[in-house]
Amino acid sequence: MEEEKKHKDQTQSEEEILDNTEAAESEAEEKSETAEEIIQKLNEEIEGLKDQRLRAVAELENFRKRAEKEQSDALKYGIANFAKEIINIGDNIERAKSSISDDVKSNDSIKSVVEGLDLIAQSTLSTFEKIGIKKIESLNEKFDHNLHQAMMEIEKNDCEPGTIVQELIPGYTLHDRLLRPAMVGVSKKPQENQGAKDTEEEEQSEK
Repeated sequence: MEEEKKHKDQTQSEEEILDNTEAAESEAEEKSETAEEIIQKLNEEIEGLKDQRLRAVAELENFRKRAEKEQSDALKYGIANFAKEIINIGDNIERAKSSISDDVKSNDSIKSVVEGLDLIAQSTLSTFEKIGIKKIESLNEKFDHNLHQAMMEIEKNDCEPGTIVQELIPGYTLHDRLLRPAMVGVSKKPQENQGAKDTEEEEQSEK
């Protein structure tokens, strides 16, 4: 009996050891799987952080470019109202010069006034150049609604219709933006020529 009991106890002890070994192995496997999952999760988080960083860098670069452009535009175009006042002064100087006839200009007492106006006009043009104001070239150019404002049509037989043949008020740009359109007279075909042209077109259409 005593031997049987010892044998039984020994068998139970071996079974317990086996069970404990299996449990330890199972626990080790679970721990190993958990560690792999943690590593995978950390890798995913790292990739997510990398993506967030790249997005943040891109947004920061876009913001920097926008800020630089806004600053540049503010410096270039922030003086638009001041520039408009300056070109009005230039207009007044030109009007004053054109109001003095050639006969009066030859008068010695007026000559110094005319010279003074010329100096002021030159100084005004120099200021225009410094701040980026540029006169629009209009005469003999094709009419461009982006730069010109047609004030009248003038019958002309010696140039293409739509050609600017008279400049009433000069136009100006500030850098690459329109500051004031040039007010101009645009050529058109004389009425009798236009009538003949219409008749010719009608005859050709009938054929």
